[in-house]
Amino acid sequence: MTRAGGRLLTVTGIDRPARDIVALHLADPAGGPLPEWEPGAHIDVQLITRHLRQYSLCGSPDDRTGYRIAVLRERLSRGASAYVHSYLDVGKKVRVWEPRNHFGLRPAERYVFLAAGVGITPILPMVMRAREAGVPWRLAYSVRTLEEAAFRDELAELGEAVTLRATGTGGRLDLGGFVGDLREGTGVYCCGSPGFVEAAEKAVAGWPEGSFHAERFVPVPRDFGPSEPFVAVCARSDVRVRVDAGVGLLAALRREGVRVAGGCLKGVCGSCAVTVLDGVPQHRDSLLGPGTLDRMHACVSRAATPEIVLDV
Repeated sequence: MTRAGGRLLTVTGIDRPARDIVALHLADPAGGPLPEWEPGAHIDVQLITRHLRQYSLCGSPDDRTGYRIAVLRERLSRGASAYVHSYLDVGKKVRVWEPRNHFGLRPAERYVFLAAGVGITPILPMVMRAREAGVPWRLAYSVRTLEEAAFRDELAELGEAVTLRATGTGGRLDLGGFVGDLREGTGVYCCGSPGFVEAAEKAVAGWPEGSFHAERFVPVPRDFGPSEPFVAVCARSDVRVRVDAGVGLLAALRREGVRVAGGCLKGVCGSCAVTVLDGVPQHRDSLLGPGTLDRMHACVSRAATPEIVLDV
């Protein structure tokens, strides 16, 4: 679905930092500065194919002249990664929205960074920020083969604090051994496949709440019981939308012509966030908890009350 707003950026460079990964450099066509961002942020990118995708920013937050993102060639691509790898050229334009951050780097006495595959993209700026700040850190980066390790040259410059493991030849990384025993004041940041994130969570089991932070490609499995029908009152559109038990809120809104963005459609990217004016949301995404009453993600979440009033 085409999303309103955003700004057109020009592809100013294309690199191939690893097998099956393309890095795009994006800049303002007029040379103006781009919006600020912090490590862990991502941007929504809409291609000429009208696919809307989310990509972590993996350049330097201090560089306002351009953004860098990395795109993995998906074996079962729905069109976006295939277009980027096969057809997108320098000089072409893509539509981009301002950075959002659900994976921000919080102050800590020391950091442990864990990444697998293309999950290195949000982690790399975090490593650079910790290094610049003089905060102790170490990184474990797991890939199947060394050819699939993105930004190897940049990581090599960081020295012995980086552990690069090719699981195809060296076996699985011992995350428990790498993380070590509980140390107060340690922040653990992880991004990778569901299995990798699950293993990392087990490695820090028993650590204080708030020590572990993960960016996920798929939502955390949870059981919410049977879905109940409800009514979404759209305050700005002045319509009432019935959301049946077997229908998602985002799909119901779009059926009635209410425009709401949607990217991952899994509850992990945040692009479909809507403001809640009244009623209680039932959060079924992996970003918001039950204490958040003023917004919800329409792609997977529902209402816990018979009616919910939205600012759409």
